[in-house]
Amino acid sequence: MDRKERDGHKNRLPDVSEKLGTFSGVFVPTTLNVLSILMFLRFGFILGQAGLLGMLGLLAVSYLINLVTTMSLSAIATNGTVRGGGAYYLISRSLGPEFGGSIGIVFYLGYVLNTGMNAVGLVDCFTQNFGTESGSWANFLEEGFWWQYLWSTIILILCTGICLAGSSIFSRASSGLLVILLVATFSIPLSAIFMKPFANPKLGVTFTGVRLQTLLENLKPRLTKGAAGSQLSTRENFQDLFGILFPATGGIFAGASMSGDLKNPSKSIPKGTLSGLALTFITYTIVVLAMAASITRESFYNNTNVVQIANLSGVVILLGEFATSFFSSLMGVIGSAKLLQAIARDSILPGLRVFAKGTQKNDEPIFAIIVTYVVAQATMLFDINRIASFVTMTYLMTFLVTNLACFLLKIGSAPNFRPSFHYFNWKTAAAGALVSGASMFFVDGVYASGCVGILIVLFLLIHYTSPPKSWGDVSQSLIYHQVRKYLLRLKQEHVKFWRPQILLFVTNLDDQFKMVSFCNSLKKGALFVLGHVLVTNDFTAAVPEARRQQNAWTKFVESSKVKAFVNIAVAPTAEWGIRNIVLNSGLGGMRPNIVIIDQFRKGQSLVEALASDQLRKDSSGGRNPRDSVSELSVHNGQNASMSHQSYVTILEDLLFKLRINVAVAKGFEDLELPGPSGQHTKKYIDLWPIQMSAQLGADNESKKNVLTTNFDTYTLILQLGCILNTVPSWKKTYKLRVAVFVEYETDVEDERGRVEALLEKLRIEAEVLVFWLACGDLKAYRIIVNGDVSPETHDLQERISKALKDEDWWSDIQKARRGLRESPNRASLDQGGAPLERVSSWHATPSHDNSQIPPSHLKRFIQSARRRRSISSYKGFGGVNLGMQTHRLLDAFVDYDSSESSSSDSSDEEFEPYVSDNEEDGSNNKARDDRQEQLQSTSPGDRTAQNFSEENNPEGRAAATNVPSIIATAEDASPRSQTAVARPPFSRSPSTNRFDSSPIPETQVNTEEGAGPSIMFAASSSPARGSSNKRESIYTRRSSSGTSRTGAASGYPRRASIPLSFNDLPSRAQHLILNELMANHSSETAVLFTTLPSPFEGTALSETASESYLSDLEVLWQGLPPCLLVHSNSMTVTMNL
Repeated sequence: MDRKERDGHKNRLPDVSEKLGTFSGVFVPTTLNVLSILMFLRFGFILGQAGLLGMLGLLAVSYLINLVTTMSLSAIATNGTVRGGGAYYLISRSLGPEFGGSIGIVFYLGYVLNTGMNAVGLVDCFTQNFGTESGSWANFLEEGFWWQYLWSTIILILCTGICLAGSSIFSRASSGLLVILLVATFSIPLSAIFMKPFANPKLGVTFTGVRLQTLLENLKPRLTKGAAGSQLSTRENFQDLFGILFPATGGIFAGASMSGDLKNPSKSIPKGTLSGLALTFITYTIVVLAMAASITRESFYNNTNVVQIANLSGVVILLGEFATSFFSSLMGVIGSAKLLQAIARDSILPGLRVFAKGTQKNDEPIFAIIVTYVVAQATMLFDINRIASFVTMTYLMTFLVTNLACFLLKIGSAPNFRPSFHYFNWKTAAAGALVSGASMFFVDGVYASGCVGILIVLFLLIHYTSPPKSWGDVSQSLIYHQVRKYLLRLKQEHVKFWRPQILLFVTNLDDQFKMVSFCNSLKKGALFVLGHVLVTNDFTAAVPEARRQQNAWTKFVESSKVKAFVNIAVAPTAEWGIRNIVLNSGLGGMRPNIVIIDQFRKGQSLVEALASDQLRKDSSGGRNPRDSVSELSVHNGQNASMSHQSYVTILEDLLFKLRINVAVAKGFEDLELPGPSGQHTKKYIDLWPIQMSAQLGADNESKKNVLTTNFDTYTLILQLGCILNTVPSWKKTYKLRVAVFVEYETDVEDERGRVEALLEKLRIEAEVLVFWLACGDLKAYRIIVNGDVSPETHDLQERISKALKDEDWWSDIQKARRGLRESPNRASLDQGGAPLERVSSWHATPSHDNSQIPPSHLKRFIQSARRRRSISSYKGFGGVNLGMQTHRLLDAFVDYDSSESSSSDSSDEEFEPYVSDNEEDGSNNKARDDRQEQLQSTSPGDRTAQNFSEENNPEGRAAATNVPSIIATAEDASPRSQTAVARPPFSRSPSTNRFDSSPIPETQVNTEEGAGPSIMFAASSSPARGSSNKRESIYTRRSSSGTSRTGAASGYPRRASIPLSFNDLPSRAQHLILNELMANHSSETAVLFTTLPSPFEGTALSETASESYLSDLEVLWQGLPPCLLVHSNSMTVTMNL
């Protein structure tokens, strides 16, 4: 209802002087509605079957339910302003529109059924006195089903006409009707005392007067079959008797239904209802006792009209019957009509808007009255016993929900629930709800189930069709109370219950909507937070905008069905804003454990810089529902784009300072979300859990090379892919694949077996793909590693040259290779200048034999070139090797230690390996010393395992003895209990995060419970990097004699040349190869998960270094489908039960 209609409705409200007080508005309607026609027509029948004790028991249970419900009703009604709608208004404002609307409709049907029951009951009274066949006074009223239906219709039309005339006429008539009813009711005990005994064999009635013997005969139950008034074909039962009796006591909502016409509903409803309840209970008890002491049991079996026959004045009883039934019919029409009007005005159900209208003068619900008459007309087709059972169901259902509302309000401990009615507590409300529910199924399980089913259907219909209401239902208070309690109990998550709790930074929903939907699927029922940063130096001016955006994002979350929280921060810089959100997101033990940020884009930012508000309009001129959260503006002339340093600073903060799992999302604006079957073009979710290895330098006498591995990142990629594949829509649409690579064909089956074994231990079902780089299909590999210059690779050669144009090592290698191709003989090679002194004789042309060139020089030159570049470009980070090194991941690289405790995060302590001397000759000492400057520790997520190896000396240095990895052990899960391992002092260098093409080590499961991970790479010995560890090119051909040489395959190195390995290349060169590999196999991939090469700690201090790092990432993902690059800082998988 819009404002104009509401204003018009307010103007039509009757004056306060015309409204009703407690007596006329609540007490009279309640008393008249409770003193039902059933007292005259069915009390004799019930008393004859149940006996005095049984009937008083049924009466006591009925009034107990009424009493506790009245207490709950009074508590709710006295907690605020009550408007029109009665029980519906009270319940809807307490439990919300779903409960209120559904129970309102059920209660409306109950009111209409009660109207029909009273109309049918009044006709029964008339036919018993004036019927052509059964009339005791006269015989002029036609009998029969359709004749009785006609007389009932006339009564209903008369009641409807009075209601259309206005509630004031109804109110004036009610007082007179109450007097008539009370006189008729109290004439029953007076007749028992003063009337002389008699017997009427024709009517089957014997009246004894008040006698103890008669009372004792009627004391106990005696259930029979076929008694007058029975509708059952079998013997009567207490369920049926209770179902008939309860409507005679359940009219306690009559006063509450007039709430819109009351002067002071909050005071009148409890006072008038309790008074009416007390009066009717006393009256019923006296009537039952009088009947049991003066009328024989056979009379109750023979005649249902025994109350009138055994009375001093049959006319008084007839008038009483007329008063109660006529009033209840009036009350049913006007009360149910006003209830329907209130429901329609709240717009909670479609199609009811027409019934919201009222008259201009007194707001009488004309249309609602008419439709109520039509529905009541249909109910009169049933017999009175059946209608009474239906009424019982609707009344008990309403009572149940009313008590439930009071119970929830009380236990919710909302400070504003302070009713002025104090005679209740949560126990009375709970008892009322339980007894009401039990009574429903006691009376008739089928009817009760049907009533509950109708309630559920209405609940769901309102839930999915009704617009949001700002009523503040009690469920929010209850949820708050429970959430607070359990959040205090929630401890840090154990690794076995790990799930991705995602913090996603968003700026422009137009570009990131698919990313939000993707993360919503990935969260696996866990926490999901949308973070948004507003950058400005004027906090005061930014607060209104922050609040507006908070509301806009919240509305988006609600409308899009994304299960996420929204966190808005205002900060002077993007870095501080993101730090604040990461630190403050979540509550208690429910905090994000993985942060996802968008890829770096030139001219764009991860945050929003504030300036003037600009709301984009859709083509129709209206507001696009996503535009309210898609605004990117500039504040005070600031550039909204983010610098390379700022972006890398954010990454370093997340990885090294906050130590949280990090993912970078690329290209998700092009993501294909799962849709209807047959409407998707992609088939796969690809996981590329690439190994990373980083080389650590040492400044002590050992001077050993140390490698780290990334088991946590490796398994996190598998975990995330598996979780996404468990979402039904994704699982139905896409197939999960795990893709890995090795360099040589001889490692393919070994790698496949180890990956499949790992997946089996992690219970992940996926197709395993294993590729090998030296197969000849990868042009980038042939160009970079083999020096291929064939015409078919010309375009890619230009791209690679452009990507590596600033790399010194690439320029020198190109010069060396050109010199080798131009040199006609070995002598010219020896005169090739400086490059030939540093670079091995690797070339693509098989016509030159370079067997005498030292094979290790090329690798050393690349490493030396990388070191020189890193030292000159990244000040303060001596020895940083920017290349991605892919040493074979040997079995010794697999052990790492993390505390298996209640926390999913590993211990803050890091285990550092021993190192040993590298016996290089003096000619290499200076270069070695240059790269042995003090460096910082590796990424905290890398689990350190050590491979102690030496470069082979061209002159034949002996290989150093392998030193196994030494891992600190812990007797318990506490980091303090870990024993520090004595080791020579050395300084760590920043590790270069390098991809590894070697097969993964075998995985092992920890069979003992306690500290440490339950699954890890198995430890194995590390062979020395001597001659026995070298891999000979598989393209080398030998003659049968073993002495003569044949040319190697075109494009590949000669036999005598030890080829460059993928592991020896710098990161950008590796990225070029991997980009081609992944692109070749992802044409049908919807989304791709792979490893994020983390920057060195401190890279952000240099703009050049930051730009270079981000350029490397761009090379890696260029042209690929939507990618999620992942870096883990914690253990996320376990084999423990």
